Amino acid sequence: MKHYWILCYLICIMAAANAGYGADSDAQEIRIGVMLPITGDWSSQGAISNVALGIADDDVNSLLKDIGSSRRVNLTIEDTATDPETALRELKNLGGQGIRLVIAAVSSSELYAMKDHANANNIIIIGTASTSPSLAIPEDNIIRLVPDDINQGKAMAELLKLENITAIVPITRGDVWGRGLLNATKSSFEGYGGVVLEGVSYEPGTDPSSEINKLSAIVKESKSRFSPAGIGVYMVSFDEAIPLMAMASRDPELSSVRWFGSDGIANASSLVENSTAAEFACKTGLICPIYGVLPGQFIRNMSDYENVIEAIKQKTGSSPNGYALASYDALWIASESMILSESGNISQLKEAFTNVANRFTGITGPLSINNAGDRESATYQFLALNKTNDNYFWQIAGDFRSGPSGGVLNFKGQTAKVRTAL
Repeated sequence: MKHYWILCYLICIMAAANAGYGADSDAQEIRIGVMLPITGDWSSQGAISNVALGIADDDVNSLLKDIGSSRRVNLTIEDTATDPETALRELKNLGGQGIRLVIAAVSSSELYAMKDHANANNIIIIGTASTSPSLAIPEDNIIRLVPDDINQGKAMAELLKLENITAIVPITRGDVWGRGLLNATKSSFEGYGGVVLEGVSYEPGTDPSSEINKLSAIVKESKSRFSPAGIGVYMVSFDEAIPLMAMASRDPELSSVRWFGSDGIANASSLVENSTAAEFACKTGLICPIYGVLPGQFIRNMSDYENVIEAIKQKTGSSPNGYALASYDALWIASESMILSESGNISQLKEAFTNVANRFTGITGPLSINNAGDRESATYQFLALNKTNDNYFWQIAGDFRSGPSGGVLNFKGQTAKVRTAL
């Protein structure tokens, strides 16, 4: 994609910088690290983000070639396996290679495990999928191009209210992301008078069979206190949601209430491909919010947006979510920041990145970074699973937009205004 904004920057920069680099081929290489959960519980997100970054790599290098630059972006990609210990080990590996800027399309638990090492060793991490509020830390070396889950919790509470849900039973991934998102949703939902019952939590990588049995017992007991139509199961999980829902499909109690999910499973192809879990999701009306892009509201260059979306769809067979698109934008911002900061120190690189980001309009729309280093604006799409001729597919059922005075929820033809600012 030939973004006019970066073309103007690069033409000016190259004119001034070429003499300084001369024939030193090493100086022409823009080295950027990439960390992805290519395997593990969130491999569905890693796969689509990997494709988005590959397309961005091609686009950035094509532009550099077209303007006659000898510089090229060189990505070093590491698999985090959706595992915090692996993520930390691979970050140390990248740092040992002299890489100072890393794009991390990883979970919050992985990012949490890396933050202290990044801060102590002058490595800047650009998060494009981590959303835990516990990582909204001012002046650290983590910058996230997505909003934190305080916003997702608000969006989910608005949806639950609109759907006349009065009580939710959580089943939650027992990590920093799962706990943080549950707390955010709990806070907002209880503010509307909703009840969050004591649910179940499971450790990543363990068999959730016993938790499913406990969940069923809680749902059964809750029917003596609340109308069954007003009870919902709230599932905060990654790809392990597929076997979890397959097990739940055999339980009459769990099949009798509504289910609501999170961004950890929204738009996952792995759910579409599992007929048992997908049929259960359709039967229980599963709805999942995910950070998304609303083209009609914020995208100025629709041609670039549509081209990137189509390129990703051709390689993956599905439309990308907002986290994958944030990864695409991250590489453009990272490349320009590396050029602007030249061989400066980590503070200069961080300042360059923040300045570029706060003036950036890309595939995800206008970007603004708040004091905690996270994206300020929050837009979410609500996705539901649908079925046609035995084929399952994700479908947009609504959206949520935040604003200075609150926000607006659009869902199934209904519109609700958020009462307070986020």
